[in-house]
Amino acid sequence: MSEELVVEGKRAPRPRDPTAAATVIPAERHAGEAKDVAALLATAPGVAVQEYGGLGQLATVSIRGSLASGVLVLLDGIPLQASGGAGGDLASIPRHWISRVEVLRGAEGAYYGSGALAGVVDVVTARPAAGGWRAELSGGSFATWSAGASGAAAAGPWSLFAAASADGTGGRFPYDFDPDPSAGAGGTRTEQRRHNAALRGGLLVKADRPAYGGQLDLLLQLSAGHRQLAGSPYHLTPLDWQDDGRLLLAARLEVPDLLPGLDGGARLHAQADQLDLRLDPALTARQRGAAAGGELTLSWAHAPGRLRGALAASGERLAGDALEGGHSRAALSAALSGELSLGRVRLAPAVRLDAVGPFRGLSAKVGASVALAPWLGLRLSGGRAFRAPSFAELYLRQGLIDPNPALQSEVSLSADAALVAEGAPGLLRLGGFGQRYQELILYQRASFDRLKAFNAGRAAVGGLEVEAASAPLRRLLSATFSASYTWLATRNLRGTGAEVGNDLPFRARHRLYLRAGVAPGPAELHAEVHVVGRQYRDLANTAVVPAATIWNAGGSVRLWQRPALRLHLEVKNLLDDRTASDPLGNPLPSRMVMVTLRAGSSPEGAP
Repeated sequence: MSEELVVEGKRAPRPRDPTAAATVIPAERHAGEAKDVAALLATAPGVAVQEYGGLGQLATVSIRGSLASGVLVLLDGIPLQASGGAGGDLASIPRHWISRVEVLRGAEGAYYGSGALAGVVDVVTARPAAGGWRAELSGGSFATWSAGASGAAAAGPWSLFAAASADGTGGRFPYDFDPDPSAGAGGTRTEQRRHNAALRGGLLVKADRPAYGGQLDLLLQLSAGHRQLAGSPYHLTPLDWQDDGRLLLAARLEVPDLLPGLDGGARLHAQADQLDLRLDPALTARQRGAAAGGELTLSWAHAPGRLRGALAASGERLAGDALEGGHSRAALSAALSGELSLGRVRLAPAVRLDAVGPFRGLSAKVGASVALAPWLGLRLSGGRAFRAPSFAELYLRQGLIDPNPALQSEVSLSADAALVAEGAPGLLRLGGFGQRYQELILYQRASFDRLKAFNAGRAAVGGLEVEAASAPLRRLLSATFSASYTWLATRNLRGTGAEVGNDLPFRARHRLYLRAGVAPGPAELHAEVHVVGRQYRDLANTAVVPAATIWNAGGSVRLWQRPALRLHLEVKNLLDDRTASDPLGNPLPSRMVMVTLRAGSSPEGAP
């Protein structure tokens, strides 16, 4: 894990925010472990992943105590959030596509626009060299399986890459069920999770070629999935289900040296998504969304640094049964950012104006990094960001939930600092942060016991982040160690007398991730532990979610070197904790064993 974004491929695109609190998680580091985006993100500091039932079900991410809607989730730089959603669904991204996951913590609206209140997650898809290929097949507990294959080739000036992916699960696993938790008698019994299957498939196609002295990139992404929705153990929904799909097209042209020192770029994208949801035997709600946009950039390299400007325009539309027709809005933005090197000091100011339909917002950020020694640096930043309400919050009426067309934008203010030591032995990063969220959109009780969206939330968050990773220790069986720790203090600033000053719900004070591995010759062994501290279910802090500790372990052995062929064994929830549950009380999977066979043209360890 490196403070500066690690990039791969033919070109090394510059990170938008060069002084961000950033972590990069290469998927290859966990190859063969069946880790999806949610599992990869759970290894980073400052990040909390919520898996609503696991095994292909909805998964969202929170950064530094934010709501899921306060994190901008990108797929190859394009926002994943549908207009009707409150956050990107991590489980909708096929794991076989992933090259790396980039996590930026803090208010990043000045670089990424509306929605980046607490940070950004960018999932970068794979791009191997021409002639390369890979294939993978997995199977294991609870009728869970996955298959994926990819290959690249050259066709004249074009480099072509395609990847296909499919995975599924029966979703049936045992868990401990307490029929009367209020009694406190501990009278649990073993139940079987039913109506919990999931199936997903995807296709990814990339093409690039030299053009106009630069490079043209084309992208097509197609994914679709089906989920059974089991419901809470106390309110089972054996007839509910969800179908979803997404089509995304993008083109990017980057041309260096339009003029001496001046680089240019253009990007276009279009996407369509669909959601069919049955929450009642007689009712199926259909929702259709579409979005398209473009961006023009100019970057000028001058003696002490670089200046970058961008103009962007986009439009989105959402139509659905519960939306009383369709809704559309356009968005415009103008951004200016720079880098200034003054000896050992690098400054990175940025400002951005966004107009999203009727909502206007100013985002700004100033970052700085100071080289204290060749191996030691100090990084500081502060910023402001906003998020315009989604169509769902403004217009979606469903069940007992009412929208509110009078909503205003959410706002966040943040500051952080970190010491970063990095060299041949590895990386150690120690940081602290503070963040304030204003006008958060929450659903509260209105008339006739219905819930309605209001700008009712205000919160302060602070904490510490620690990140460490070692280089392989050759004399100790090529052992590696990595760790991340987050201490998070949250405070609710608005509500009733019994709620103000309390911890925010579902925000654990402590999160710890530890991993150790050895690679003696053709074999590899690893073990990891995730510790999540105690947290509360309500603003009054009366309902407690106990602390949880989950162990995972695994190993692999090389069967053949060229072409590379490797067999992996992975055990999740090694100690078989059957009491683990998500924030809504749905059980999470018990002990799970997966076996994976991977083959490819690349030597082991190559991207």
